[in-house]
Amino acid sequence: MLRLPISFIGLTGHFTLRLLSYLYDLACFIVRAFGEWRGKTLFFSRTTPSPVVSQIIFTGIDALPIITVLGLITGFIITFRLISLFDAIGASENMIPILIDLVGLELGPLIVALILVSRSGSAIAVDLGNMKLHGEIEALELLAITISDMLTVPRMIGLAISQLVLAVYFTTIALAGGIMISAILLSANYFKYLGELLHKLSPALIITFMMKNLLFGIFIGATACFHGLSVRSSPTEIPQQTHRAIVNGLILVFIIDALFMVLAL
Repeated sequence: MLRLPISFIGLTGHFTLRLLSYLYDLACFIVRAFGEWRGKTLFFSRTTPSPVVSQIIFTGIDALPIITVLGLITGFIITFRLISLFDAIGASENMIPILIDLVGLELGPLIVALILVSRSGSAIAVDLGNMKLHGEIEALELLAITISDMLTVPRMIGLAISQLVLAVYFTTIALAGGIMISAILLSANYFKYLGELLHKLSPALIITFMMKNLLFGIFIGATACFHGLSVRSSPTEIPQQTHRAIVNGLILVFIIDALFMVLAL
């Protein structure tokens, strides 16, 4: 009978409890932020759209070059290789559903989420951490300006929208680009798979894709804001909280992806 060391069991239990406690605190932070935002301002008010649009520009538009390059690379490495493999074994009828599941529902959202965590999540944590350290957060609160209206919710909304749009853009490039590369290098008959690709997109797949990416964006933004606002009085806390925001953001992304995978079984 296999016996695990007590120390290993203790460490596992300790990590699980810390993770559950962190998830509870983060969920309370998200609920409280959206509760304050919904109760005091509308999406198209004079205060909220500007931060949302600014976040979308920084997170979405500024990331387009790297997303384009990664989409083309993924199309060549994954889509093209899978098409050539399925063609070699004579199983082309199963190719499109597998491409949609692998590239569309898994690789696309995950790669975009990894880019946003490392790029935008870290930037938000540093920005809010500096604001907290220099007393700007307290100054806004003294002016009766709700932090949720100006800083946290707009960032979460901007990241959610950017994650969804960038995932659609990345997936389109990776799938369509890979099919076109296959048609050019292997056979022009592969152009027909572009039409089959659109035909295989069911409403359930589209809803799952949207929900997964929106949750990715909201939790990436919430994690970054949560850790940025956790900075207290020391400048050394900013890199520490930024590191935690990145690591915890990555963990949450994979947890959400795993939950969607379990629900799809």
